[in-house]
Amino acid sequence: MSCCRKAAVSSLILALLLIVPFLIYADSDVKSVKRKYQKIQKEIKEKKKAIKKAKEKEVSILAEIEQVSKELEKIKKEIKAQKRKIRKIRKRISALRGEMAKLSRRIKIQRQYLTRKLQAIQKYGTSSRGLLAPSAVTVSPEEDFKEPLLLMLTAEDLPQLIRHLQYLKKMAEYEYNILNDYSENLEGIKQKKQRLSALLAKLNAEKNTLLKKEKNLRSNKAKKRQLLASVRKERYLYKRMLSELKASARRLRKIIEESEKARYALKGFSKMKRRLPWPVNGSLALPYGSYKDPRFKTPVFRNGIHIRAKEGAIVKAVYPGKVVFADWFRGYGKVVIVTHGEGYYTVYANLSEIFLSKGDIIKGGEEIGRVGESGTLSAPALYFEVRYKGKPLNPLHWLKKRRS
Repeated sequence: MSCCRKAAVSSLILALLLIVPFLIYADSDVKSVKRKYQKIQKEIKEKKKAIKKAKEKEVSILAEIEQVSKELEKIKKEIKAQKRKIRKIRKRISALRGEMAKLSRRIKIQRQYLTRKLQAIQKYGTSSRGLLAPSAVTVSPEEDFKEPLLLMLTAEDLPQLIRHLQYLKKMAEYEYNILNDYSENLEGIKQKKQRLSALLAKLNAEKNTLLKKEKNLRSNKAKKRQLLASVRKERYLYKRMLSELKASARRLRKIIEESEKARYALKGFSKMKRRLPWPVNGSLALPYGSYKDPRFKTPVFRNGIHIRAKEGAIVKAVYPGKVVFADWFRGYGKVVIVTHGEGYYTVYANLSEIFLSKGDIIKGGEEIGRVGESGTLSAPALYFEVRYKGKPLNPLHWLKKRRS
């Protein structure tokens, strides 16, 4: 029995000697796998962080275009303000030059009078006819000037002598005033010249500021054109921009659908087919409907029309209505949406200025804003849509037919 036990113990020890190294190896292998797993998990986390960072850094094409467009608008406003300043300074310079010309004429008359007076004093002595206005001095010094002493001696009595003395006193006061006025006029023209120099310096400074801003405007316009050109060259960027524009169009439709909840009571738009006036003076640049991009063969659907017009041209409402949106809208620039009742809406986009606010009730032909290049176009044009309950309609079916 003891032999059996010994054999069993020996077998157990032998088994343990065989299993323990395997267990030790197995345990170290598990730890290695665990370390590898942890390393992979760490790498995954890092990759996720990198992807998140990349997504944060990725800029929307429309957002980039919009940013440049906003910068353009800001510079355009600054240029307008600068031009207004320059016009004001020029008016002030013109007025100042007019004042200086009047003063110069007055000084010239006074100088002529005083020159004659001095010549007469040198020849005949002090004046007895100084009460004449400088402009009235047209006679010769010989006729104009007499000895004051002779004047006093010719007095027949005391009252007449007193009158002559008073006359001479008034004459002296008058001539003193002439000299004083002459001196003040000289000082006045000196000050006006200083003011003119300061205004001219200010005008030149404003002109230089304007030139810098115009240079920035040209630079930003070039940047926008380059961005649009790069989008049109690269298929991926072009497709991305189209998908963003589709998303913007969906958001536009959502705004219109939401505004349908508060219905506008006006009627009559449905009868205006082929009778609506054009919102701006211009020509059709891009039509409504589907087309295929000539470079990438990508199918595109345009919900409205582009009307080529001069930058800054006035845009007018085609029919009475209520403004339901008036602000920036990604991909469309500055946008005004007007409801005309019965589910009909008109959309005016790519504006440089908006004259209205949300909630305004407007008449047909009322000014909405100005044509700009604030959207995805680099050329001035108005983007115009007609919609019925959110669905786009061909605007050319509603606008008056133009003679070719």
